[in-house]
Amino acid sequence: MNDDPTPDELLATGAFGLCCCLLAAAGLVAVVIWLMRSKDAAPLAPTHQPPPPGAPFAAAAQFHLSVIALAFDGFFRQQVEAMLTAPSTVTDPVGVRVELVQRAARALLGVAVQWRLFGYGEKDLNDLTAAQQSYAIALTDFRARSGAAGDGGSLCVLTLVICTRGRRLGVDRLDTRQQINELLGDRLKLDAGSLLGAEVVWAGAGGLSEPLIRERFPEMHAIAL
Repeated sequence: MNDDPTPDELLATGAFGLCCCLLAAAGLVAVVIWLMRSKDAAPLAPTHQPPPPGAPFAAAAQFHLSVIALAFDGFFRQQVEAMLTAPSTVTDPVGVRVELVQRAARALLGVAVQWRLFGYGEKDLNDLTAAQQSYAIALTDFRARSGAAGDGGSLCVLTLVICTRGRRLGVDRLDTRQQINELLGDRLKLDAGSLLGAEVVWAGAGGLSEPLIRERFPEMHAIAL
């Protein structure tokens, strides 16, 4: 008995194998086309999704109140006061206040190595009347705290109360010199179009000790050396 395949059997086997290969290739192409269409039809979700309907929206503040207080060696108070009261050619009332803020910031930067304690507070407001009232309340408060006599200590405190249109740079730490420098640098850029009010308040007639400053100005903290 001859077990060798006949030519017809070999031909049939080859044709069957070829059909299987063609079917496999066609299936692979179909899978690839399906994957490509699925990718085009379903793009990735955006990284930043819009807030859902009805979610609160944080609008930019229209007005900003900030209070900057720095305690430094009282020996240098005269130097700072001289810069604040130097003659000026500015006569416009708003321009005078802008110049006051810029001079105060520049003078405080000039005695940076003498800084000892720092305090900062701010408030965002969206109503002009509320901004004016908050400015007046802050000014009255710091004038009252600064007006009392000192105890013969070696420090003085300069407080700068500012109200502006639009938000200004703030700080998130009270002991970092870099942030204080950046804060005062921002106030140097203040212009007449954004300023609503500004005032400098001195404390320390007769000199203040650090314990007394902490008592009268609990917002103030020691600055890292």
